[in-house]
Amino acid sequence: MNQKHPTKWLLGAVFGALLLLALAVAMTGCAGEPGATGPAGPAGPAGPAGATGAAGPAGPAGAAAAGNCGDCHNDGDALKAKQVQAAGSLHTGGMTFERNGASCAACHTSQGFAARDGKSDMVNLDAAISAPAPVNCRTCHNIHETGTAADWALTVSAPVKLAINGETIDLGKANLCANCHQPRAVDIPTTGDFEVTSTRFGPHHGPQSTMLTGTATYLDYKSSSVHANIPDGCITCHMAEPYGKQSGDHTWKMAYEYHGHEVPNVAGCITCHPELADDATFDRNGLVTEVEALIEEAKVALIATGILLENGSTTVPGTYSAELAGACFDYKTVVEDRSKGLHNPGFTKALLKNAIAIANAQ
Repeated sequence: MNQKHPTKWLLGAVFGALLLLALAVAMTGCAGEPGATGPAGPAGPAGPAGATGAAGPAGPAGAAAAGNCGDCHNDGDALKAKQVQAAGSLHTGGMTFERNGASCAACHTSQGFAARDGKSDMVNLDAAISAPAPVNCRTCHNIHETGTAADWALTVSAPVKLAINGETIDLGKANLCANCHQPRAVDIPTTGDFEVTSTRFGPHHGPQSTMLTGTATYLDYKSSSVHANIPDGCITCHMAEPYGKQSGDHTWKMAYEYHGHEVPNVAGCITCHPELADDATFDRNGLVTEVEALIEEAKVALIATGILLENGSTTVPGTYSAELAGACFDYKTVVEDRSKGLHNPGFTKALLKNAIAIANAQ
């Protein structure tokens, strides 16, 4: 401290302090209301992940799974047996699936059958099926939709409206079969003259359902077979207990070859016909022999009229009486049915005898 001039020293100290205070105010600004927030700067890099937190409490139990592969693909051999049976059948192993045109594919290809979109009657598609597949498991069953045994359900089960005459038939589970095993939508001769325009005139290759129910023929002879009243129709006999992969179940065949001769598979028949258990033939009471003879007689008589060629299957296009054309139609219905009377004995014999009488009268 300057002892001589204490006042000067004090004033200097005060002046210095004020100067420092002024400099501080100039640097920081006066305190007041905060200014507006400026725009945010760019985000910085993400920081490191934090430590894993403790596990939360368990939630409520979920619904049970819909199913799993093991429901069908289990350790058993049932599925394999059906696959082997089907592989040797004409349905899955035949070569007719190249008939993939719009008017054929609904029955001859798996994709075409599915394209019916739930319809149970025969349909024509809008276009041909590209890269057609033969009938297979997915054609008839809802494979891999739920992953459960429910996938074995049939894709079609409703009664069938016949394409040829609009009549509706109900054969239970065999309605699936009747979708295709029915005549095409063709004209049946009635009266007057009838023009045959195709060498393949007739009901096409699948009139089994109409033979069972006794309908869709020229001869107005209503005779539904008792076989049509079996709860599941075709399935009861054609899919009975199999003999290996040769007959029954998913072969759909009613007989098999054994040491050079044909053996009938009567597993589905003996419930109603126990006497067949010991028979070596389906020719019960000579029915098949009788029908075979009537088929041959009708063929010869129709060939003589000129409406059929010598092979007994090719029709000669031309104009004929409806009576003669109808006789030819009924003959072809019996032949294409291929049961030789077993599907509907009375109806079969009536059609053939009438056809023979008409042809012989020409």
